[in-house]
Amino acid sequence: MRAADRQNETVVRRIFDAFSRRDPFALRGLFAPDAVWTVPGDGVMAGVYRGPDAIFRFLARLPKETDGTYRSQLVDVLASESRAAALYRASGTRRGRALDLDQVLLFRLADGAVQDVLALPSDPSAFEEFWAR
Repeated sequence: MRAADRQNETVVRRIFDAFSRRDPFALRGLFAPDAVWTVPGDGVMAGVYRGPDAIFRFLARLPKETDGTYRSQLVDVLASESRAAALYRASGTRRGRALDLDQVLLFRLADGAVQDVLALPSDPSAFEEFWAR
């Protein structure tokens, strides 16, 4: 594995670790100033979040929207020189609905910083139902 591959894998693992520990300060420096995080769909969490501050606010909303039940358990990370894919299990409860599905985050990274993230749920219908407004 090349150094850039290892670096990108480490960045992705650090993001999941910080989120699981609910430590937003550990995310500082992992996102480029113009980073973009995209969540497809029409639910309350859908949108395009631009810049680290908007991304951090988005990530902070996940536990708030689920009364602290939202979890993302990292399963695996595949990384290359400029890309990474994280497979994880998302779970939680919200408004009497349960979420328990695999998701993939596709990352584009440069110089050890996240440039873009695209969230892809394995079951878009269940994802939409869970996050419905």
